[in-house]
Amino acid sequence: VREIHRSRGVDIRERTGLHRLIGEDGRVTGAELADGSVIPVDIVIVGIGVAANDALAHDAGLETANGIIVDSHGRTSDPAIFAMGDCAVLPWQGMRIRLESVQNAVDQAEAVAAILAGSSEPYDPRPWFWSDQYDVKLQIAGFGLGHDETLVRPGQREGSVSVWYFRQGKFIAVDAINDAKAYVTGKKLLESGTTPDRAKLADPDTDLKSLLA
Repeated sequence: VREIHRSRGVDIRERTGLHRLIGEDGRVTGAELADGSVIPVDIVIVGIGVAANDALAHDAGLETANGIIVDSHGRTSDPAIFAMGDCAVLPWQGMRIRLESVQNAVDQAEAVAAILAGSSEPYDPRPWFWSDQYDVKLQIAGFGLGHDETLVRPGQREGSVSVWYFRQGKFIAVDAINDAKAYVTGKKLLESGTTPDRAKLADPDTDLKSLLA
């Protein structure tokens, strides 16, 4: 555990994982972590869904790889069958990815519906995500997979910061923590295909709006 962040009585432990749950008489009493530490517990909440449930598609003979593989039109390896949403592995910028978000599920479903109705327009996702964790709002625009450089920029308010991701010199994503302005600016830059000036971006005195000019 490199760091423990305390927020309203919650400990967030980084760089470790759950090894096993400990219990007696049919009740859980503790959680043993990968680093050997044990946390006494009364109740356990399990978050699932990291592995795609593609068993039905696999058994039906469709091509799968931790998800159902589709082309840019949502077609599976059987051209009469389409898949979309969290379970779909789609091509994007030379990679194959799964986008687990409400936004992608809706946008991809609309694109596939249009294709079924006769459109030939491929689906080109524009990923964005968000999560509220107590007093922290995380907003993400783009997809930082495969980045080779990051730039950290402090926000205008205390506790706000943004992390900007680049791959081979191209801006590909931003994580904004309590910094809505950075999120909105990054999202607009991505939509226009613009890579901001690195020196200006690194300068906290630079107005982010000027990067859109």
